[in-house]
Amino acid sequence: MPGSTLVQSGSALQSRSGVLTVLQSRTKTILKRLGWAGLALLAVSGALLLDLMRHGGQFSDLPAATPTPCEALPLAASAEDIQLDRARGVAYLSALDRRGRIEGRTVTGDVLRLELPVTLATPLAQPVTALASRPADFRPHGMSLYRMGDGALRLFVINHLPGGGHAVEIFEQRAGETLFTPVRSVRDPLLRSPNAVVATGPEQFYAVNDSGARNPFERFAEIALRRGLSTLVFFDGRQMRVAATGLKSGVGLGMSPDGTRLYAAETVGKRLAVFERNAGTAALTRLPDIAVDGAPDNINVDAEGVVWVAVHARTLDLVRHFADEAHPAPAWIQRYDPSAAAPRLETVFFDPGTRLSAGSVGAAIDGRLLVGSITVRRLLSCRLR
Repeated sequence: MPGSTLVQSGSALQSRSGVLTVLQSRTKTILKRLGWAGLALLAVSGALLLDLMRHGGQFSDLPAATPTPCEALPLAASAEDIQLDRARGVAYLSALDRRGRIEGRTVTGDVLRLELPVTLATPLAQPVTALASRPADFRPHGMSLYRMGDGALRLFVINHLPGGGHAVEIFEQRAGETLFTPVRSVRDPLLRSPNAVVATGPEQFYAVNDSGARNPFERFAEIALRRGLSTLVFFDGRQMRVAATGLKSGVGLGMSPDGTRLYAAETVGKRLAVFERNAGTAALTRLPDIAVDGAPDNINVDAEGVVWVAVHARTLDLVRHFADEAHPAPAWIQRYDPSAAAPRLETVFFDPGTRLSAGSVGAAIDGRLLVGSITVRRLLSCRLR
């Protein structure tokens, strides 16, 4: 039946043609939807990137470089944090080859003792170890000094342990001695990602976690969406508890000389959180924040209660500096005098990254400003007057 065969063939062709038409139509629809979704994703990603750059100061004008005369002291490691024994004129440096860590090398660190000359014209000598012995795989970070009633000093040091754990190491320097000996190592699950510590007693301290993220999605929310997941914890000598929540990447701590004010630097929040502290219970009451034009880092509070804070002017430059040592990242030190008639943050030192990149701490004593870096193996000693 040739005619019937031709009809059947024609019907089959028409059916196949219809199927192809439907498939083509659906394919175009899918591609169109994917295209819109792709464009939407691209737009959202671009908006987030621009917001990160804006929030990170990439489009802001930089301060003028201060013509402060400085002496550069080469070090074998970077001094991310500095604590001062003002009574003896000694600076203690949290020394670790953090550039080596970024490059994937296994490194350990030390706490160094730097004797400060009486006159600013006298060159600095090379620092020496401040520890009689140190923990295995010691990786120091933030530090704090506490003076005991008998004249002894206690040194509190955050230590990042192998395998991801963390501890606060407590050392003691007895009266008349120069070296610190180990006293105690405090470990607790609440030390999730400690960055800074401030001592309030022989074994008591606050510590702040720079992250509270439990997974990559929460870490993204912390950085890109600026969610406050960091916690401030307190150890009373026996147990640790959460003292404050909601911080946006807490990285620095400082306390007023009378112990009634606690300052916490929120690098993602671009502010200093200020707390009223109950000395008896260690409870904290949050006061109005201090806005910072940049990402604050370590805090030092001097004997007069003036707050000295290191600030990262452009966080993208800081990230690029971590990846490329040659890329400069500004070093910026500001001061805040809460006793002033109109308290405000003032620039005392700014360098675009030519003398020192990634400045993370500024400590002032007797007309001298010491500036340390996260990664640069160098310390600056600058004249304030």
